[in-house]
Amino acid sequence: MKKSSTDVLYQEESTYKDMLLRKSWSMRIAETITFVLGMMILAQIFPRNDATFKVLAIAIAIAVVGLAPFLYKSIMRPVYKLTKTHLIVSISGKETSYPLSEVEQVYEGRHFYRLGGKKESLMVSRQFLNQLNERLSYYNKGNKRR
Repeated sequence: MKKSSTDVLYQEESTYKDMLLRKSWSMRIAETITFVLGMMILAQIFPRNDATFKVLAIAIAIAVVGLAPFLYKSIMRPVYKLTKTHLIVSISGKETSYPLSEVEQVYEGRHFYRLGGKKESLMVSRQFLNQLNERLSYYNKGNKRR
């Protein structure tokens, strides 16, 4: 169900900092696999106790962790929208709408939420998370009265 732009209370594109600090599990796994593959290739080229190996290993780690958010943002283009009744997540142009009744915060971390029964990481700023939490509490209070 698509919402019109007039219904949107708050909209945000993920920034580099948000993506670096609030990575999804799939992004973390992809980084780990990329780092391991890079290290395996590096181990085939240089002896493990060589200084060049150590410097390149650190360079690979920095490159993987530092460049992953840039790549993810350019490929996936995550956008989050908050309406009065829905949270809309757009990844790679595919828009998914979650009613606020199906959105709840998971207490393991501030940016983890249960969306439609699945635990997801929202790669957004604290301001967006505050707006979402405020909207969720308002929405839940309204439903308790009925």
